[in-house]
Order: sequence, then C-alpha cells, then structure tokens
Amino acid sequence: MKNVGEEIKRILPDRFLERKAALIKRIKDHPEVLRLLAEYPDQVDVERDLSNLGNHISCFDHCQSCPGLNACQNEFPGHSSHEEVSEKQSMLIFRLKKCPKLLAFEKQTSNQKKIKSHHIPAHITAATFEDLENDPLRRLAIAECINFCAGYQKGVTRKGLYLYGPMGVGKSRVVGAIANEMAGMGEEVIMVYVPEFLEEIKESFSTNDVHSKLAALMEVDILILDDIGAGQSSSWTRDGVLSPVLNMRMETKPTIFTSNLTLSELSNYFVTARDSKNQMDRRQHEINAARIMERIEPFVKALHVGGRNRRREG
Repeated sequence: MKNVGEEIKRILPDRFLERKAALIKRIKDHPEVLRLLAEYPDQVDVERDLSNLGNHISCFDHCQSCPGLNACQNEFPGHSSHEEVSEKQSMLIFRLKKCPKLLAFEKQTSNQKKIKSHHIPAHITAATFEDLENDPLRRLAIAECINFCAGYQKGVTRKGLYLYGPMGVGKSRVVGAIANEMAGMGEEVIMVYVPEFLEEIKESFSTNDVHSKLAALMEVDILILDDIGAGQSSSWTRDGVLSPVLNMRMETKPTIFTSNLTLSELSNYFVTARDSKNQMDRRQHEINAARIMERIEPFVKALHVGGRNRRREG
C-alpha cells in the first residue's frame, strides 16, 4: 500500500504546498490580519480561515486605495468587509457593510427626493457645505448657515436668513447646501427660483392650481426663495402671492432668501412695483411695501455674501 502522504503529493498541482505556505505567510504578515490576531487571538486561525481572511484583506486593500464609488474594485461595489465574533463557533466571521461613500451617496439621493425644487438647476440642489469654496469674503455667511442648520428645531420659532450680495458669488449654492443639510435631518424643503415661479403662478390661473401651489409654500418646513427682487415687481405678486405666503409662515416656520439687493433696496423694489390697473398712488405702494417688509426683515438674519464672480471666473 502506498504512503498516503506521497499519494496526496502526487495528485496535488505542482508546487501547491509551497504556494500555499507562501500564501499563509503573506496573509499572516498582512497589517490587517496582524490587527485581527492581536484583537482576537482565540478566534483567528489563519490556516483554518485562509479563504475568508483572503477575501477580507482583498476587500480591505481595495478600500485603502479607494478610487471612488464609481470605480470601486470590490465584488459588491460600495461595500467593505467587517469582522464579527461568532460565539457559537468561537471564530471570526466577515460581513459586508455599506461603506461611507455609498452611505453618503444614498443620503444625497434621499435628500434630493425631499427637496421639491422649482426651476433650480441640479448643481444647486446637489450642493453641500463640504463642496463650498471657503473664501474669506463669504466665510462668515457660510458659518452662519451651518449654525442655522445645527440649531434648527421643528416647531420652534427661529429666524430665517437673508443672503445678499453681487451676482455670481454663489449665494444659491450656499442655500442649496442648507436645503441638502435640512433634508438630511428629515425636514421637507421647497426651493423656489422666484422670478420664474411667479410666472408659473400667473399661468396657473387657467388650471385653478394657484391655491395648491401657494399652500405648499405656506406649509413646508423650510422655504427657500432664491433671487427675490429680480425682474420687474408687480403689485399683484407682491400683495397677492408673496405677502400672504410670508404672512402664514413668519411666526412659525423659517424662510431663507437670496437676493442681489440689500433689505433697504428690496423695500424700494416693492415700492416701485408695477400696478397694471394704476389703482394705487405712491403712498399706497409705500404702505404695501412696508407691510411685506414687516413679514421679512424682523424674521431674518441678514448675511452679506462676497467674493469673486464664479460664473465669469469659473
């Protein structure tokens, strides 16, 4: 009868045992396996767990040199390998869990579903505070926006924000970051580009849809009115659209504005509103402008946003 050991050697692939010994040594010397051996000396047996450890460190190495979620090299993209102790078997088992990049992507996707934007470009609604260029001329404004998000409590009266400054400095992206942050906290956000939304409201008369659109702005947790004061002001949009929406929100729900105008200039903008029927004299326009400013100015913190024109300079 042949020696069993000799028979095993004969049927094994060439240099199998030598290659296996080299693999065991490489795995034993891997920094991640050294960590596991140090933390779980009674649960790790490299020869017994060779296959599982090999898969674990392969996943570990890919994560250490991560090229980004879109180019993830793991078998299940966006997942990393984590050890757990199996009490029954007194050994380690390895489970795949979503990595921070995948979780961040899913959070971003979820946030986008909560933000009901109207006429707002995707790069604005996708903005995050981490993405914003932190230049000195808008650093204070960004910090105040972060503080607003951190201190927000549903149902607790809190001042909104009024971000003003020249065109192209990135005001819309800053409030886009607020929208994403608040949506990530579970709050519903509507972000409206005011000039185009007001045109949409006019067109909605033919479908009797005006009330539902305005009710949505009145009731949403966080309302962002982007570029208020742009375009020609009319007494109808001032008194029939913006004023009632803000009147319903000012005591309970914060509103965030961006504008190229200071609050004083915004007041004058409302005074010079076009009155299609010429029913109001200047004094009446001044009264109505003061009325809507009373729904804005006491309920916001004004923040100047400066810096370079990002549209022109890239």
